[in-house]
Amino acid sequence: MPDDKKVIVALDMMDPVVARDMAKRLSGEVFAFKVGWPLILGSNADIVVDLSRYSKVICDLKLADIPDTNSWVTQKMRENGAWGIIAHAFVGGDSLEAVVKAAGNVKTIAVVAMSHPGSSLFINKKAKELVRVAAGAGAYGIIAPGNDIKMLKKVKKIAVGLKILSPGIGTQGGSASDAIASGADYVIVGRSVCNADDPKNEVKRINAAINTVLAQRNGPAT
Repeated sequence: MPDDKKVIVALDMMDPVVARDMAKRLSGEVFAFKVGWPLILGSNADIVVDLSRYSKVICDLKLADIPDTNSWVTQKMRENGAWGIIAHAFVGGDSLEAVVKAAGNVKTIAVVAMSHPGSSLFINKKAKELVRVAAGAGAYGIIAPGNDIKMLKKVKKIAVGLKILSPGIGTQGGSASDAIASGADYVIVGRSVCNADDPKNEVKRINAAINTVLAQRNGPAT
């Protein structure tokens, strides 16, 4: 049965107690949780093990180092139960391939474009080339912004066989429905969920809006 949850919640916080509580509250409502350096440094890599009890965990470390270093960090996250790991594609195919190889069954997700204004200066200008690097390295998917629909559509055209995970939803101005309609497979939402009065209800609202888009795309059931 396909997973009908398309929301990945970014636990962008440093307090592991708060993160565990949020994960527990949202368990069963999300596709995955995304954790980055703030939370891992605020606790340790064991937080990945803890959060995996509630859903899949994507380690957003944006690895951008030489192959050996990328490999060592990836192995550590794999040992702690990560479902996915995010790495930069701009460092080249050899470094990204090292992540894919060390990841084993863990999904490698490559950054090809970002959601903040400064990304337009360099990385986003090379998005097409970076999609090709990701595909060539054997990545599972890519990161492309959900608050830049023009960029997302451009990436979608050439990201054949790659899952697209889109950040920039909510606080950064992106719409989950628009991102899914424009080619994203999953949306990444952080502050607008975690800071909501009722985070669980907010995730349900986003999932409902996404499912409406998917129903329109797929047409009536027969």
